[in-house]
Amino acid sequence: MDISLSPLDLQRFGVVTAKAALQPQDSAAALADWCRAQSVQMLIARVPTSAVTLVQQLEQQGAFLTDTLLYYSRKQLAPQAADLPDGYRWRLASAADADAVGALAALTFTGYAGHYHADHRLDQAAADAVYAAWAANACRHPKVANAVLLIEHADQLVAFATLQDRAHGLLEGVLFGVHPQHQGRRLYQALMQQAQHWGHAHGFSAMTVSTQVVNLAVQKVWCRLGFEPSSSYYTFHQWFGEQP
Repeated sequence: MDISLSPLDLQRFGVVTAKAALQPQDSAAALADWCRAQSVQMLIARVPTSAVTLVQQLEQQGAFLTDTLLYYSRKQLAPQAADLPDGYRWRLASAADADAVGALAALTFTGYAGHYHADHRLDQAAADAVYAAWAANACRHPKVANAVLLIEHADQLVAFATLQDRAHGLLEGVLFGVHPQHQGRRLYQALMQQAQHWGHAHGFSAMTVSTQVVNLAVQKVWCRLGFEPSSSYYTFHQWFGEQP
């Protein structure tokens, strides 16, 4: 059972939080015992959708579904660079871009249907801020992202993508954002292609991305680019003791 306390979520939401990545053979009862021993208030558990017995055990002990993630993968990266519309240009982010990338993420992820937003006990503004802080830290800390791709127009940041090494030649596209005023120009598709180009140049052999099951628009882009469904996970929350 892979479980640990999350100081970052404690800071964000003011509740003692544990995060668990579960496997079908794990025990929901043992998970709950661990949380109570650690005075956990909120558990965030990610479970393969194939683990039906474990899912039912979690539900029976009070956990509730907050999102369903689909992963798509491409086993061979397309090496060519992406073309951009006239007036747009690429560059890699540096730590100096952190605030601007965080601000764009705050704009593009407001009200995003992630697992934090699906839990009515959590402050929605704090849930929005999760993605802004995540994107900003991707520029500041190599442990958060190995690279952040930027698209600019008229010297203004209009799109970004954060990329992370998942070992064994696998590159993950983690966070993507396109300014609302620049949507409809295939910038997201360009980000996906440029991520493959960057990955190929840096020795990666495959790429994976994920989204909520209801986000059909990006899944259509992935299919057009040769990505295929590879795995799926449920995210559950469970609250213990006094609740905010």
